Amino acid sequence: MSNIFLVFTGLLFAIFASCSGKEVYSRFHHLEGGKWCRDSVLVFTMDSLGYSSGTECMVTVELTTNRRYPYRDLWLIIDQNLTDSLVCTDTLRLLLADEHGKLLGGGVGGLNQLSLPYRSFIPTPRDSMHQYRLAIRHGMDEELLRGVEKVGIKIVGEGGKGR
Repeated sequence: MSNIFLVFTGLLFAIFASCSGKEVYSRFHHLEGGKWCRDSVLVFTMDSLGYSSGTECMVTVELTTNRRYPYRDLWLIIDQNLTDSLVCTDTLRLLLADEHGKLLGGGVGGLNQLSLPYRSFIPTPRDSMHQYRLAIRHGMDEELLRGVEKVGIKIVGEGGKGR
């Protein structure tokens, strides 16, 4: 009886913890065979975020790697127009493992999933000519980067204040 209570309490806690913000966008690009070419640009276009103006949103980069990924970090080049209609370019270094080689994040079956904060912004109304857009490419020295299964972004509205 106490085990059932513990499981129920744990599920209830997980549900409440996941309600701290409202997910307004989540998309992934699967990379064929876990290989990412240097000239491959992963584009995420959002026609609307389903959020009222003035509510801060947090963007995270979602990454899944496999055991063939040979490095401790991953450099990304992100072109985005989240805060303005002009495109800005950011270079982002993602740490995938600690100094001892222990992978950060979690996963099973040889895959490791990691969610890394990128930036926050406050959405403003946009017309169809000026949609929100993020374009991600890797900035590693490899022409063909092995071990990256999928790359995505997630946008969560802070405080759960939706439309």
